[in-house]
Amino acid sequence: MSSLFSVKPVATASTHFRSPSVPHSRLVSPLSLSFRGFTKKNCNKRLSVIRAEARDESQPPPNGKIPKSRREILLEYVKNVQPDFMELFLKRASPQVVDAMRQTVTNMIGSLPPQFFAVTVSTVAENLAQLMYSVMMTGYMFRNAQYRVELQQSLAQIALPEPKTDSEEYAPGTQKKVTGEVIRWNNITGAEKIDAVEYIELLEKEIEELNQQVSRMSKAGPNQILDYLKSLEPQNLKELTNSAGEDVVFAMNTFIKRLLAVSDPTKMKTTVTESSAAELANLLYWLMIVGYSMRNIEVRFDMERVLGTTTKLQELPPGENI
Repeated sequence: MSSLFSVKPVATASTHFRSPSVPHSRLVSPLSLSFRGFTKKNCNKRLSVIRAEARDESQPPPNGKIPKSRREILLEYVKNVQPDFMELFLKRASPQVVDAMRQTVTNMIGSLPPQFFAVTVSTVAENLAQLMYSVMMTGYMFRNAQYRVELQQSLAQIALPEPKTDSEEYAPGTQKKVTGEVIRWNNITGAEKIDAVEYIELLEKEIEELNQQVSRMSKAGPNQILDYLKSLEPQNLKELTNSAGEDVVFAMNTFIKRLLAVSDPTKMKTTVTESSAAELANLLYWLMIVGYSMRNIEVRFDMERVLGTTTKLQELPPGENI
């Protein structure tokens, strides 16, 4: 895999890797993140390698085949995912999510055009590891925020419609001096007749519901996920990352080790990393997507265990069918 940034010097992996983590409470606003903020002073916690969970062998595996644990699935993903997954993600992911990630990365790196400005970012590996962990956790948070926004939208669609007039010049409703019937096609029973007045009332209700949906969309702003995150109190925002279990943190730790290729704690403090602003932006974008996908994998694993089913590879989102 081609490196997105350079590490000078590169040490061989030894002992296990520990990267300082940014406390979840610091992910208060995804648009307020800045590279300078990720220092030892405000990121004094460290990720510790967590002991592997023992497999529950109290019940025999189905068909004699031992299913993979959540940790095994996550580790397999972070060991194999490649940067070209970003292109697939852009084609298939929600535009709201893609835009939220793009805005966050731009806010962190800056928006100077690379064809006119050559910006180089230099820091020690320890600080870069802090940033990488925080960005992955931000992607994880975006997925949870998307779940909540979609749930709110679903609940709003089934809620009772609010009364709304189309114009101040007219009273709500119409007097329908129409007689006769309307014939419409039912895909199961075939042609069926409906009273013309009843059909007009049905169309009016549909128009009213569509108007309300448009109104809700316009009030929500250009990016509903970012607006939702901005509306949360710090303690509520923290809940979006509290669901990250030991397996997710361990997998994130493993992914950072894979990218940095530096694991010695002493060398982490002295090894200098350099990259252009464009290269760093691509790296952060990729990390955010990986964190987002890890939450997908985590939820899918839990659902499969509850329902007793297994997702087919062809049904998985692009990049997650490893």
